[in-house]
Order: sequence, then structure tokens, then C-alpha cells
Amino acid sequence: MGKNEDFGRSFKAAVEKNFNQSAQVYDLFEEKHHLFESLARRQLELIAPYRPDRILDVGCGTGISTFALQKHLAAHSPNIYAIDISESMLLKAKERCKDLHGVYFIRGDAENLKAYFHETFDAIFYTASIFLLPKFADSLRQASQLLVPSGVLAISYYEGLFAESGEDAVRIAFPDMKYQYGAVPMTDLQSCLVSLRELKTVQVDYRFEVSRDFLFDFLSIPAQSAGLYPKMPYLDRIPKIREFCATLTEKVSRVFMGWKFLICKKG
Repeated sequence: MGKNEDFGRSFKAAVEKNFNQSAQVYDLFEEKHHLFESLARRQLELIAPYRPDRILDVGCGTGISTFALQKHLAAHSPNIYAIDISESMLLKAKERCKDLHGVYFIRGDAENLKAYFHETFDAIFYTASIFLLPKFADSLRQASQLLVPSGVLAISYYEGLFAESGEDAVRIAFPDMKYQYGAVPMTDLQSCLVSLRELKTVQVDYRFEVSRDFLFDFLSIPAQSAGLYPKMPYLDRIPKIREFCATLTEKVSRVFMGWKFLICKKG
């Protein structure tokens, strides 16, 4: 087993563990800040006026993105298939979407989509999930194959925290800290999409100012806090996260969260 494959297995196992611990905290964060619904809604705005009937939601988590997609496309009565590796996240997702028609949840590996799906989709969404897949390129290649001609692939990618100048806020406040926002560098994601010649990709930046309260709530999610303090037990991370947020907002007067949307049309 090569180093990259070994890292991928370890990272995936850690992601599944962290997300199994994160289901309740994700929901509490979303009830307060509505971040993930806003990301899904923005993806729909970016593909408008296209209105897909058959959708795949990859890395659906607790079903926030699935619910948002169905809600905003309700007039078109779409069928939405949602996949996630975390059983506890899917239990929350099924509860959230129990009254919705045409929504189906599958527990499975987002890096091996063709093992679960054999029919095509009009649109495939990766809402805040692609950067958690070490073998993201395998997932995207299969997603492209599962798209109908003229179908759309919509990705939201967490770029990190920024100062008003556009500099990385974490590096300003903690110059010696080694911190990676996920398993997938943006340059690698961009290169992968370029290699999929059947896809034509447009990129859109999305940045918004965040408060210390928002930062603490976001970074306190087990799956997020593990990125900052991976070797520390979760409860021990919380005071460290509070201290991190205080220092960051003291050294960077205005902090912005950055996302990038990649909208890819097939054919």
C-alpha cells in the first residue's frame, strides 16, 4: 500500500468517525446560522434556469442540503438520491426529510458512486463535501459518467478564512500553525475538472464576514475541530477552539469565510 493510499484510508476513517460524532452539533449549528442551506440555495441559483428532475446529493450529511434542494425545487417534484458514509448523519437526514416525497437515502462511499447508482442524473451536487474525499477524482469521474448530456455538476468548496485584504487569516494570526482545510487542495480539484474534457466549468467566489460567535460554533463541530487539533480528544479541543477564535479575531480585525462554487455542464 502506497503512502497516498494509506493516508486516504486513514483520513476517510477519521472523517467517518468525526462525522458520526458531529450529527447533533451540525444540526444545532445549522439551526442558528443556516450556512449549508444557503450554500445549496446558491448552487441552485447558479445553475438557473436549469431545473433538474433527477438529482444526486453526494455527501448529504444530516440532509440539510437534500432538504434545501427539495424545498427550492418542490414545484418540479424532483427525485433526489442522497448518499453519505456516516450512519448517524443519515439517521438525522431521514428524520429531517421524513415528510418529503421523492427523497431516497443510501449509506455508501462517495468515492465509489457507480457501485450504488446505475441510472443517470440531471444534476449532481457536492455541497461542502468534495474536500473530504481523498479519492475525489474517482468520485468526480464517476459523477461525470452518471450525468445526462447537458447535465450539471455543482460543487461548493470551503476555501478557508480570510482577512479583508484576501490573505489567509489563520496564517496571519498563527504563522507557525500547519492547518489544511481538507484532503483536497483547490489546485488539484481544478486540474481534475480540466482533465474531464466533457465538462465545461465556471468558478464563482463567495465570501462573507463572520463573527467570533459564528467561528466558534463552526469550528466546534467535531469534524471541523479535528482539522485544527487532530490528535486531541474532542472535549479538550473546545477551550482550544475558544482561544483560537479569540486570538484570530484580535489579530485580524474582520474575518471572512471563503467558499468557491464550481458549476460544470456536461457536453
